[in-house]
Amino acid sequence: MPTQGQIDSFGGSKSISASEARFELAYQKCRDENVTLVGGVATTAVRFARYLRRKHKVYPKDLWNTQIVTLGSVPGINTRYRPALHALYGKVAIREIYGATECMFGQQRDEKKAWVPNYDLFFFEVQTWPERGRRSGSGIKMLHEMRPGEMGSMIVSTPVLPRYKIGDLIRAFQPPYFRCIGREKWWTPLRYAWDEFRTFNLGGL
Repeated sequence: MPTQGQIDSFGGSKSISASEARFELAYQKCRDENVTLVGGVATTAVRFARYLRRKHKVYPKDLWNTQIVTLGSVPGINTRYRPALHALYGKVAIREIYGATECMFGQQRDEKKAWVPNYDLFFFEVQTWPERGRRSGSGIKMLHEMRPGEMGSMIVSTPVLPRYKIGDLIRAFQPPYFRCIGREKWWTPLRYAWDEFRTFNLGGL
C-alpha cells in the first residue's frame, strides 16, 4: 500500500514536493493498518520516516509493529544504515536485497550481512579487479569462482539482456555470500574500508 496506480497518479517527478506527496499518500493509506513489512530503497525508507517525524510528529515505530525491512539500492544497509533503521522503525530484522530495474538478482537469506545470488534464474560473471594494482591480475570468471575477499565488476545475463555489465563492484565472502560495495569507481574500495572501520564491522558477516 498504496497501490501502484495511486503512486503513478503523481507522475514521475523526483522533486522534493512530489516525493513528499507520495509519502503523505502512504501515511494516509497505511496509518491505521498493521504494517509488518517495509520494502524498497533504503534511502527512501529513511526519508519517509523523517518526513513522518517532521510532518506528523511520529516515527514509523510509533505507528506500526514492523517486523522486517527488505531494502536495497545502496551499499551498507546492514552496517551504515542499521542504526538509523532501528531508531526509526524499531528493532526490525534487516534483509538486504540486490537487484536492478530488470529483476532481483539476490537477497539476504539469514542473519549474515550479505546476500546470496539467484543462480537458478540468472547467469553471473565478474570482471575481477587487478590484484595489488597489477592489471594482469584481472579477468572474467564465474561469480561462484570468486575467492573470499576478491572484488569484481558484476556482469549478468538475463532472458532479455545478455552479458549486461551493471557497473557495480562486488566483494566475495565465504560461499555463497556476496556484497555490493558500490559503483565501479577507483575510490569505492577505500570508501568501503572506511565504512567498515567506522561501523566496527571490519569485514565481518
